[in-house]
Amino acid sequence: MRHFQPVRRLLSLGGWRNPIRKLSVKSEAQARKSGLPLVRLGLLAAGAGVIGYDGIVNDFTYCGASVRFVRSLKTAGMIAFDYLQLKEDDAEYAAKIKAIHQKSAERLLETCLLNGGLYIKVGQGFAAINHILPVEYTTTLSKLQDRCLPTSKEDVEKVFRKDFGQLPEEIYKEFDYKPVAAASLSQVFKGKLSSGEQVAIKVQYNDLQKRFISDLGTIIFLQDIVEFFFKDYNFGWILNDLRKNLVLEMNFVQEGQNAERCARDMLKFDFVHVPKVYWAHTKTRVLTLEWIDGCKISDLETIAAQKLSLKDIDVKLFDTFAEQIFHTGFVHADPHPGNIFVRRNSRSGRADIILLDHGLYEELPENVRGPLCEFWEATVLRDEAKMQSAAEKIGITDYMRFAEVLFQQPIRIRGGRIRGKLSQEDIDHMQEIARKNFEHIMGTLKEMPRSMLFVVRNLNTVRGISHQHGDVVNRPQVMARYAQKCVYMDQSRSSPLQYIRWLSRRIYFEYCLFLSAFKLRVLDWYFNVLYLVGRAPASARTVMRDMMTPPTDTAMLR
Repeated sequence: MRHFQPVRRLLSLGGWRNPIRKLSVKSEAQARKSGLPLVRLGLLAAGAGVIGYDGIVNDFTYCGASVRFVRSLKTAGMIAFDYLQLKEDDAEYAAKIKAIHQKSAERLLETCLLNGGLYIKVGQGFAAINHILPVEYTTTLSKLQDRCLPTSKEDVEKVFRKDFGQLPEEIYKEFDYKPVAAASLSQVFKGKLSSGEQVAIKVQYNDLQKRFISDLGTIIFLQDIVEFFFKDYNFGWILNDLRKNLVLEMNFVQEGQNAERCARDMLKFDFVHVPKVYWAHTKTRVLTLEWIDGCKISDLETIAAQKLSLKDIDVKLFDTFAEQIFHTGFVHADPHPGNIFVRRNSRSGRADIILLDHGLYEELPENVRGPLCEFWEATVLRDEAKMQSAAEKIGITDYMRFAEVLFQQPIRIRGGRIRGKLSQEDIDHMQEIARKNFEHIMGTLKEMPRSMLFVVRNLNTVRGISHQHGDVVNRPQVMARYAQKCVYMDQSRSSPLQYIRWLSRRIYFEYCLFLSAFKLRVLDWYFNVLYLVGRAPASARTVMRDMMTPPTDTAMLR
C-alpha cells in the first residue's frame, strides 16, 4: 500500500495540478537564471573578440576612435551646458561669460591634447582666428603649438619598419629617440647621416593615417552639433574645405616637394632659408631635413639676447609672405610661430628667417593674385571705385568688408563731422560703428574663392606675430608697397615710358601712405587736446587705438 501513496496524492482532488505548476515555475526561473549568464558571457566574448581583432590587426584604431568620440562628445556637452545656463539679463553677465570662455577653452585644450592628431591641428587653426573667437579661447588654444604629447619609441620603430624595413639606428649614424619637438601630426628627432651632416628627422605618428577618417568625421559631427545650438558659430564649412589639404599634409614626400619649391621661390631673399631635403632618407611618413639652429620668432628673450631688431625681423617676415601672396602664388598656409625660426646671420649680424613645416600650401592663381594686388593698393589709396572693381574680379560683392578681413581693421569709419566737444556717448558711438564692420566676417569668408581662405589665415597668423612684437612695423603698408610693386614692375620693364608711369604712380602711392598715417596721427592729437582742455572724457586719449584694433573678445559662443 505504501507504493500506491504517491499515486494517491497525485490523483487526489486538486493535488495533481499544484505540484506540476510549482515544478514548471521553478524550471522557468532556473532557465532564466542560467540563460542570463550565457547571454552576458556571449556578449563579453564577442566584445573581447572585436577588441582583440582591432588590437591585432589595426593597433586598436577603431577602439581608440570610439574613446576619442565619447571624450569629445562629453566635452562638447559640458561646454554647451555651461553656455545654455547663462542668461544675458544677468547683472554679472560680462564677468560670467569671460569665466565660461576660459573654462571651456581649458576643457578644449585638455581634450585636444588627449585625443592628439587632427584634434590638435584643428585647435591650432582656431587659435589663429583671434579676430573672431574670444581671447580666452585663442590664448589657451595657442598652447597647442608647444604642448603636443610625444609618442613612444615602439611607435617610432613601427613607422620605420613599415616604411624602410629597418630601424632608425640602422639607417642613420646617430638617432636620438627623445623628440626635440612634438607637433600635431608628427614628431621631430635629431640625428646624423653616415656622411656626418646633422639632420632633423620628422616622423609621423604611427596610427595617424588609420584614424584620419574617423577623427575628421567626429570633428565635423561635433561642429554640426555646436552650430545647431550656437547659430553664430559657423566654422564647420571651413573644416570641409580643409579635408583635401589635410590629406596632402600627411604625405611627407609632398611636403619635401613643397619645401624645395618654396626654396626656389625665395632665392631672391638672402635672409630666407628653407632646410634641404635628403630624399634618400625620406618616405611618405618620414622626412629627413637639414638641421638649422635658431629660435622661434615668438621667443622674445632669445631674440633680445642675440641683439636682433624686431623691426628688421618683421619687415623681412612681411616681405617674405608678400612675395608668396602677391608674386609667386605658392602660399605657406600654416606660418604659426612654431614654424618660423630666426637666427643671427654670422656675416651681417642681422636676422635670418627660417621657414619650417611645408606640409600645407595653397596655390593662388593669377586670376586671383593680380586683382588682389590691385585691391590691396586701392585700399591703401582709399580708391573705392578701384577697390570695388578689383573685388568683383575675385568674386567678392562687399568689397569694404573684404578689405577689413584682409587688413584686420576698420577701413571706413563714419563718425560724422568733427566736433569741438566729445561726450562719452560720442566716443562709444564711434567705437560701435568701427566694431560693427566686423559683424559679417564669416559671410565674407564664405564668399571668397577657397584659395583665399589660407591667405587670410596666413595674414592673420602673421598679424598675431607682429602684435606680439609690439606692432613695431605697419604691416598693411609694408605689404601694400609689395603689392604695388608687383602690379607695376612687370609693366615697367616693357618700355621707358611704362617705367616713368610706374615711377610716378609709386611716388603718388608713397604720398598717400604718408597722408593716411598723418591724418590718423593728427586725429589722435586732436582727441588728446580735447581731453587736455576738458572738452572730452579720458577715454578720448585711446579712442583711435581702440577703433583701429579689431575686437578679440566677441561673444560668438553665446
